[in-house]
Amino acid sequence: MHSRALSTACALLALVLAACGGDAAGDAREDVLPLEPAAVSGTAHAFDLEPVADGLNRPTWTGTAPGEPGVIWVAEQPGRLVRLLPDGRRRVALDLRDSIRTGSEQGLLGVAFHPDFATNRRLYVHFSDREGDTRVVELRVRRDGTVDPEPRRELLALDQPEENHNGGQLAFGPDGRLYLGLGDGGGAFDPRQTAQDQDRLLGKIVRTDVDGATAGEWEVVLSGLRNPWRFSFDFALGEIWIGDVGQDAYEEVDRVLLEDDEPPKNLGWSAFEGTERVQGEHRLDQTGELVWPVAGYDHGDGCSITGGVVYRGTALPDLAGRYVYGDFCAGTLWSLEPTPEGRATDVLVERAKVPQLTHIGTDAAGELLLTSAGGTVLRAVPVSRRRASGR
Repeated sequence: MHSRALSTACALLALVLAACGGDAAGDAREDVLPLEPAAVSGTAHAFDLEPVADGLNRPTWTGTAPGEPGVIWVAEQPGRLVRLLPDGRRRVALDLRDSIRTGSEQGLLGVAFHPDFATNRRLYVHFSDREGDTRVVELRVRRDGTVDPEPRRELLALDQPEENHNGGQLAFGPDGRLYLGLGDGGGAFDPRQTAQDQDRLLGKIVRTDVDGATAGEWEVVLSGLRNPWRFSFDFALGEIWIGDVGQDAYEEVDRVLLEDDEPPKNLGWSAFEGTERVQGEHRLDQTGELVWPVAGYDHGDGCSITGGVVYRGTALPDLAGRYVYGDFCAGTLWSLEPTPEGRATDVLVERAKVPQLTHIGTDAAGELLLTSAGGTVLRAVPVSRRRASGR
């Protein structure tokens, strides 16, 4: 998930890490001044954490399927998809270990359920095949909750030049299309300049219409990403939030309004890391609007961002409408308040921590689920509940 030399703890799960006709980064868009990201303004204790499950094998994703409100699904990096049942039992729904290469930032990286899953039973997975290349396939889930490994419809087969920067997230957007986050292909400072190359899918957020005649044809939605380790949609506002892993200095949170009538917006990598220009011949495509990060942190506070969600649940009123995100290495969690003009303010550091944080998602009620590569799935709960239980 992460693209730099990580600490020993990070090595336990090293996941979470041109049309280029513009000028060199040192000269590009001199008339565009960066918008400063929001800074930390304080601390908070909006929630505590309680365990949902442990003993999992390097989980990378946790979520629920439409029509199964009581079941939690967990993806494990080596290739298993596990169902956590309401009575505490767990069942292996899918085992792709024979088809997957695991190591560095490879493995089973993303899962998404079709919005009409309750009736069509269609499931989508993103994984690294035995050669280490990206595959996105459609599968069917049987009524007993197990996944039929065949037949599978392949929607993407993409060569990966290196083992890192594979991105990972799959999610259906407000338009009903399937979105995928892809890193720049690996190596330091995007050596192939893929993120700014509008003819390549690497370093992009892309989408396809799985229900249409163009299924498997991927369209670039956003460019200029280094390694988007988790993105999510705020359906209430039609926005996408992204945690993009930085190079040597800065981890960033991006907030982008989806506007189909405009060229793909550009998040700046590798001409920019955060708001700072990258030295050397890193070119910036001039096609789409340049979007600055709304928040972030330097490597004194962490080393690899895990993007989160805008909280729309009801159990944690202090988080209402706030975006929650964290860091894989430090385990720190933050929340911020989106502003009406599309930026962010009031960044708060949470008391709770999740070391080796790989995913922040929600259950069927919109309540937060947090996943650690150490093998644990946690639920955010009200502080008063934890105190009352004596924990």
